Order: sequence, then structure tokens, then C-alpha cells
Amino acid sequence: MEYVFLPDRVIIKNPVDFSLTHTFDCGQCFRFNEDDKGHFFGVAFKKPVEIYEENGDIVFLNITKEEFLSYWVDFLDLERDYGEIKSFLSSHEVIKKAISYGGGIRILKQEFFECLISFIISQQNNIPKIKKAVEGFCTLFGKKVEYKGKYYYTFPSPEEVKDITLHDLAPLKIGYRDKYIIDAIKMVADGEITYEKLSALSYEEAKKLLLSINGVGEKVANCVLLFSLLKFEAFPVDTWIKKAMEGLFGLDVRDIPDYTRINFGNYSGFAQQYIFYYIRNSK
Repeated sequence: MEYVFLPDRVIIKNPVDFSLTHTFDCGQCFRFNEDDKGHFFGVAFKKPVEIYEENGDIVFLNITKEEFLSYWVDFLDLERDYGEIKSFLSSHEVIKKAISYGGGIRILKQEFFECLISFIISQQNNIPKIKKAVEGFCTLFGKKVEYKGKYYYTFPSPEEVKDITLHDLAPLKIGYRDKYIIDAIKMVADGEITYEKLSALSYEEAKKLLLSINGVGEKVANCVLLFSLLKFEAFPVDTWIKKAMEGLFGLDVRDIPDYTRINFGNYSGFAQQYIFYYIRNSK
């Protein structure tokens, strides 16, 4: 990727295998929204940001050169060769077709705590409701920041929410998920589960540790392992993926872990995202 740094913006020139729509609309994150001009607005690393495509380039506003190089290159996984990944996965005809729909997906390296809480909220929920609840969580407990006359809210740190109660979460109307959030906050704030500990573990060991959080099951654990820790063996299975694996691959849900491990291996997470985008967007 070629980066251009100007006083008021950062530009990726002629990006390869990268689409904003594919990346922000594939179910992996919940804080970026597209306006009617095709500009994406979101909050990451405690700042609002505006991103859009223009004449084949991708433009970032409200990000400095230092912030882009320190956080955003990794966050957007810009230095990985997705052409190699797509070439490997395209040996599977179904994945090859899925890639034709969402070939610009890049897997985001999200901040661990935000990713964990967001996917606990996501359980048995649709994306609009998840986005609303995550935004509500930030509005209640995050810091207010302004960009172009509009207010946004940062995702709070574990320390900022370590003392919240079920009563504090009541305005979010997230039902049974509230007690799971409280348990997750406590375990992270107390240092029982941290990004550093999980990073040092194998995929299976890290998943086992995440599953020790009350309310975190296989799907949520795999989402966190994939979308924050970049453990690409992870293959999260939700209702969309279950439908796709049954309909496109003829698999029973019980056979999915073995099938993905054998056929996709360390590229399982990429395959999952292409399949997810395809099953939700193909007609």
C-alpha cells in the first residue's frame, strides 16, 4: 500500500483488495456508519474519523500521520497480502464465488475490550440493534468528543466502567446480556483476562480462557479471537454462517469445526468473512 500524508488528511493511493463497504459491512464491527454520500464515520482509538473513497483512493480525515502509522495500519490490516489469501481460498468454488462479492474485506484488529463487550451484546441480536446498544453503551459511559459540529462518544476503558451496576445498564434494554457484561468487565478490570494473556496463548488455550467468562460461548469467543487477536483459525458460527454452511456446503453444524480446520486451516477466519458477506448480500 502507498500512503500519502497531507496536513489535513491521509490518503491510501490505489488500494489493493480493500473496500470500505466490504470491510465495515461484514458484521465484524459496529461503530462505523455510512452516510448518503458514501462517507463512513466512526470512532476508534478515542477519536472520531471520517473515511471515504475518491477517484480510486481512500481518504482519511481527522487522523494524523503518527496516529495512522501507530494504529490504523494494523487496525485495517493494510500490510497483509490478501491476494495470496484469496488465491488459496479460491480453490474452493463456493469461496471463490463469495470472494467475488466481498473481495475487499479486511479483518480489523479491534481494541480487545471493545470487541469483547460488543460481541457479548451481539448475542441473538441483529446488526441494527447491536449498533444501537453499543452506541448507547458508549453514550452512557464514554467520553464526548466533537467532529464537524457533531458529538461522538468513545468506547470506555475497563477502568472507566469497573464499578457500573445492572441498574446503570438498564437504559440499554439488553436483557440477559447485562449480567454477562458486568462479569466480563470485572474479569478484565481485575486482570484475570487481558489482551496480553490471550495473545501469548494458542488459539485453543485462548478460547478456553474466554469461555470462562459468564455468557461467552463459542461464537462470541471466536469473534473476539478473530477480530481482536487475529487468531485466524477462528471461524465464528452465527445463524447466517450456519445457514450458509448447511446450504452451500451441505454441512451439519456439528461438522463445521472439523471441516473448516481441514479445508481452510489458518485462513478459516478470512473464509468466514467472505461467506458471511456473501450469504447476507447475494440475491
